Amino acid sequence: MKNINLNQLGNRWLELKKQRMQNLLKIALPDEALYREIMLSLGYPSNKVNFLELALITPYAEIKKLKERQIIEKVLLYRAGFTDDKKGLPEDFDFSLKMDKSVWNYKAIRPANFPEKRIKGISMLLSETIEEGIVHFFLERIKMELNNKEPKDAVKRIMNFDGIGVQRKMEMFFNIIMPFFMVYSDGDEIRNFLNFIFEEHPPLNENKLIKSFKLNYPDIKIKNVKTYMGVIMFQKDKITEA
Repeated sequence: MKNINLNQLGNRWLELKKQRMQNLLKIALPDEALYREIMLSLGYPSNKVNFLELALITPYAEIKKLKERQIIEKVLLYRAGFTDDKKGLPEDFDFSLKMDKSVWNYKAIRPANFPEKRIKGISMLLSETIEEGIVHFFLERIKMELNNKEPKDAVKRIMNFDGIGVQRKMEMFFNIIMPFFMVYSDGDEIRNFLNFIFEEHPPLNENKLIKSFKLNYPDIKIKNVKTYMGVIMFQKDKITEA
């Protein structure tokens, strides 16, 4: 059997994620950096560029001024090209910044994951964060769980907000929230806690890459998120090498 060290691969996956966050924090304020990454994640995989563009033309600094969820939702839908309705939008709103609806991809996407539905969903989270900022919103939740020795419960509490499905929120935590705060946080306590979750949280739901790996290497156990991400890294390396 091929020698596959999933722990080592998982660590490499995490280092690449952390490097991405470090690079983002060099070019954007923390709130903007985290907001862009969350918005980018909504476009999996066909609309990632479009969601990033939406985040760039509707920055978090503008979102914070909108105050209400309905206004946030309408602004994002307008900027994305899904509505022409200007009623209720701020007087100083820049109506010239608008994407064309035709750029959004619907091929092989389930109706529940249509971009306009993702926009409506994320508006709920954004409206919860506007008073304190999105970084502070998640940082305080992480701090409240520092003594929680049940990683699955801790992640569930940190990601307890409406508008996004449970599995998508789990993926968002490990792909964005965890590596972001490992880089952003000053003290070891938060970094150690997040690393504990990475090593102890059970694997996420199986996707095509995981199913393919288990079929080809049935004797190798995926024990936690760390080894789960190690499999992702291994499978993507194979695709790159092919």
